[in-house]
Amino acid sequence: MNIAAAVAAALLFGLWKGLETTPKPEGLVLLDGSPLYELVDDVGYIPKANAQATLPAKTGGPTAKPVTYTTGPDHFRIVPTTANRPEACVLLFGASFTFGNGVQDEETYAAQLVRLSGGRLHAHNFGVSGWGLHQTLAGLQSGRFQRAVRCEPTDAVFLMVPSLIWWTSGVLNPWDKYGPRYRLGSDGKPVRDGNLGMPDSYNWRSWIGLTPTSRGDALALSKAIIVESMSELRRHYPDIRTQLISYRVSSWADVDFSAEDMLGFEYELHQAGITPLPLEGIIPRYRFAQADYILGAPDYHPNARAHRLIAEFILRQIQSRPLAPDAAPKQASQGAGASGASSSSQ
Repeated sequence: MNIAAAVAAALLFGLWKGLETTPKPEGLVLLDGSPLYELVDDVGYIPKANAQATLPAKTGGPTAKPVTYTTGPDHFRIVPTTANRPEACVLLFGASFTFGNGVQDEETYAAQLVRLSGGRLHAHNFGVSGWGLHQTLAGLQSGRFQRAVRCEPTDAVFLMVPSLIWWTSGVLNPWDKYGPRYRLGSDGKPVRDGNLGMPDSYNWRSWIGLTPTSRGDALALSKAIIVESMSELRRHYPDIRTQLISYRVSSWADVDFSAEDMLGFEYELHQAGITPLPLEGIIPRYRFAQADYILGAPDYHPNARAHRLIAEFILRQIQSRPLAPDAAPKQASQGAGASGASSSSQ
């Protein structure tokens, strides 16, 4: 009888959870309380076009300046203008670390990449605060990113932190109820299945009050989405080079993932043809002098110095790698220099 009562209680709890509805659109407020966002069908939410918000600095202190966030007509954070025929065109994907939470418009690594290149390189900052890997895939599948591109893409850089693995499955990101939900199909590829906030009556974990996704399933789905996103990029831009940066944040056990979890995840990506670059490859001192590269604990977003180091790394990678032979004639006809693309996955 006790077992039956426990099972009944668990099922009732799960039923109650399933009856919860998603928040109303006017409840969607991110970026430290700034109503900068609007709802859309493909990626769930996105910054408003041609918008600007000025918020208090995250670093604190009486001399800290407020931070201004500005978006362009494509809904994404602005970057400096470049030459009419840039030598390289880089698409930058990610969440708040790419968007640049806590740093000025001109301090994001997208903006610094353009400035360090002397305007010879064009960058698109496709990072949005609070996004997971699922938004990257959904935006590519809907054509949102492709429509925003204003140059011939030569490179794409994905910067991810471990929390995005959970967010992609709808765990620990309650603000993303309108975000696209994916499941693994019978062929192991991600399939779009509504939104993250929709009732999921077939998920037995939810029935008994557990997180809707196990650690292993979250890792598997994230890996599949990354692989599919890379494939989608190559389908549209066959000559593009891609790079995935694995940005560990506060520790080796970030967001309930152990070192073994992350190493296994990165190994699985490597087996699929994508070799993640650990953060230490860009900022070797990060683990030992973390305070020099973050806004200030407990906010571990990269500061302007870290953004500059990321930009310098990406620029070095592009300048050190020649274009693919079949891409060279196209670039030459556009008057481009001998720049290349950073890629660990071809």
